[in-house]
Amino acid sequence: MPFDLVRPFEYHSTLPKCVMRIDDNWYDCTAWRHSHPGGALMCDEFHEKDATDAFYSLHSKEAIKKLKRMKALPLKEGDGPRDQVSYNFEKLTKQLEADGWYKRNWFLDVFRDILPVVILLSLGVYLSTTYPVLATFLIGFGMQQSGWLAHDFTHGRGKVCRVLAIIFGGVNGFSVDWWSNKHNHHHIFPNRKFYDSDIHNEPVIFLWVPKKSEDTPFRPYQHYYFLFAYSLLYVSWRLQSLRYALGSRSKLELAVIALNYSWLIFGLPWKVSLGSIIVGGFFVAVVVTANHQTEEMIDSDDKYNYIVDQYRSTRGVRCDDPFFEFFFGGMQYQLEHHLLPMVPRYRYPQARPLLKKFSEENGLPFHVNGIVEIAKLNFAVMKDVASKPALDD
Repeated sequence: MPFDLVRPFEYHSTLPKCVMRIDDNWYDCTAWRHSHPGGALMCDEFHEKDATDAFYSLHSKEAIKKLKRMKALPLKEGDGPRDQVSYNFEKLTKQLEADGWYKRNWFLDVFRDILPVVILLSLGVYLSTTYPVLATFLIGFGMQQSGWLAHDFTHGRGKVCRVLAIIFGGVNGFSVDWWSNKHNHHHIFPNRKFYDSDIHNEPVIFLWVPKKSEDTPFRPYQHYYFLFAYSLLYVSWRLQSLRYALGSRSKLELAVIALNYSWLIFGLPWKVSLGSIIVGGFFVAVVVTANHQTEEMIDSDDKYNYIVDQYRSTRGVRCDDPFFEFFFGGMQYQLEHHLLPMVPRYRYPQARPLLKKFSEENGLPFHVNGIVEIAKLNFAVMKDVASKPALDD
């Protein structure tokens, strides 16, 4: 079980030693884990475990070079080879890197992704006093899309990606540093109980039947309200981001968040400001509930394999028209994003058939459904958990 499920960025290690395996070496990260940009918690959770796939999925070339400069300890007696699936996936990613998949096409970034969001927000502001209802939906939609942009740029590498992530995260009042600490746990441990905070929204929403002592009287109705409850997470993320930013060293991030609240308070009618946050939150909820909660919930002590877990816990969305392809902001390609997070999102449609082929070659599940099918599956999961009696303590 992890050391702190809720606030990894506030975690302070009490483990006397932290050693993890990467490739065919062990590395002692005890001394520098508290300076690890992803937090000390992530390091401690891989103490005496193989972190190879997780490390390479989220770290830049600069971070890899730093690792290689550290003193490497040899494998211990009894250490076996890495899982064959991991070796196979490493071969695939090296080929994709050689083919230029990790390089950004800034023309596509600007004209395909950034410009539509700027238009949505600008048009919403322009219409905010004359057509407030329409403006509310435009700005809410623009906020949702800004979140997907910030998400993509946060996983990107380089100073330009960093600045763009802060700017578009700031449109929602989000701290990308806070988000990274929280979100990276979801990336590394998707659907793993007590590790992935995204699946722990008790006592409001339950994704598995709780014990009697943990149950609530409104669980039987959660299939009716779960989307609205997830919408309120959007507000919670704002508050947690503000708290984090006030204590962080990033003056740029704090300035952008302050600018966002100034815009909401002084630049828009209050009904449009409040309404756009609610609309944006609902649009986000529609997307973020689509990919994982219909899938297997993995016990915390179950055997861990980064690649296998991604396939076990993820369901992709098939969008059959241009609007929803845009609306989902790349999150319809959830498996593609989890396995290739530093690849720009406009390459994900090409990645889907490659990852499907990989699943077939390695005996892994591969789930993709249309929007209506996934909506029905989500409702069914919520209803199934809602209908069962609580377990004895």
